[in-house]
Amino acid sequence: MASGDILAAIDIGSSKIVILLGDKKEGRLEVIGYAKGPSVGVKKGEIVDVEKVAEAIYEIGKQVRESYNTEFHGVAVNVSDPNLKTINLNPNIHIPNGKVREQHVKNTIMNAESVRIESTERQINSVVHYYTLDKDPNTHKGNVVQQPIGEKAENLEASIHIAVTSEQRAKNIEKSVEMNGIKVHNFVPSSMASSEPYLTEHQKEQGVCVVDIGSGVTDLSVFKNGGIFYSSAIQVAGDQITIDIADAFNTSFAEAERLKKKYGQVQSKGISEDKLVKFKQIDNNTQDYYLSYVSLNEVVQESYKNLFSLIRKKLNSQKLYRSLKLGFVLVGGGAKIKGCDRLMFDCYKKRAKIGVVDRDIIRLDPISISSNDDLLGPEYACALGLLLSNHKKLELEERQQIDNDTGLMGKIKQKYFKQI
Repeated sequence: MASGDILAAIDIGSSKIVILLGDKKEGRLEVIGYAKGPSVGVKKGEIVDVEKVAEAIYEIGKQVRESYNTEFHGVAVNVSDPNLKTINLNPNIHIPNGKVREQHVKNTIMNAESVRIESTERQINSVVHYYTLDKDPNTHKGNVVQQPIGEKAENLEASIHIAVTSEQRAKNIEKSVEMNGIKVHNFVPSSMASSEPYLTEHQKEQGVCVVDIGSGVTDLSVFKNGGIFYSSAIQVAGDQITIDIADAFNTSFAEAERLKKKYGQVQSKGISEDKLVKFKQIDNNTQDYYLSYVSLNEVVQESYKNLFSLIRKKLNSQKLYRSLKLGFVLVGGGAKIKGCDRLMFDCYKKRAKIGVVDRDIIRLDPISISSNDDLLGPEYACALGLLLSNHKKLELEERQQIDNDTGLMGKIKQKYFKQI
């Protein structure tokens, strides 16, 4: 396959870096290659050493190129920012001749994207939810449409969600990737990327929050009225669970991580029989110690409860909690802890479930990807979403090219300018 046909994504996380390769087959995105490695130079989602991250990307990139005998030169990459700024805008323009044309749509979007931001900030992503025709705040709500080109109207309004991060954060990501001769084609907030493989249009319409529990950062994205409404991040995640275990039982981070992954769950009341678990303490690494299985999981449960309370506080600060009619979808490596979804339900009294990838839009290539590779698991949510964003971007460009070549409008652009 020519390198120009390859879709690629780099998920730069706090504990691991993942590179995924994809291709469009039969209208679906197909994952055709991947590699992962330890993340070095990243702390709580932020790059603190550009050169170390660049070196890690080089090694993982080399691995994926050699394993699948292919090249890639442009990628979608994630941005995880606890200070991410999101702006919801409703720009509108007058339609002089009473018929919406392509340029009217472009002008409406440009009006939104020209919103003033600080010199220390960068606009990294914009999403169009829908358009409204002939809205009058005093008399008429207007007609909501997804594709306005060709429609008769005197006024066009767009509902747009814009994400803004710090210029320095964006530059660090850009530099670490481009030092390897790879161009960043698309920045996507981690919270938005993690949502895309898991949500239906019904969930987005009714109100749902996707919670991506990584190792250093928990990313949140709230959808309502059909589109993304709010994105944020909390610098408490899976590593904090591990630290709480280490502190409780006087053990190392590595040993606490082992205990969490092998024995951890968050429903200690559901444990039918207690047992002793062998582990090492910091003070004496040669002697075996034992802890209660129930005691371990009480610590894990309390740690998750603390995380969930921070999530609730964040949502309440934006007055969003009541709008989540369909509750929560949990993804990320931290969502793999047994009982995580049930505990969230107990804490919130709202629906909570582990995310399941929509296989109608994304699948694994059965030839190049082993059936044992759990790439559709929750820990790959962000990487899959990034790849999907590149897939949608390519589809948009193809539709635009068809329109430029043939002059056709309207139907071809059913989701005009809508990206992840």
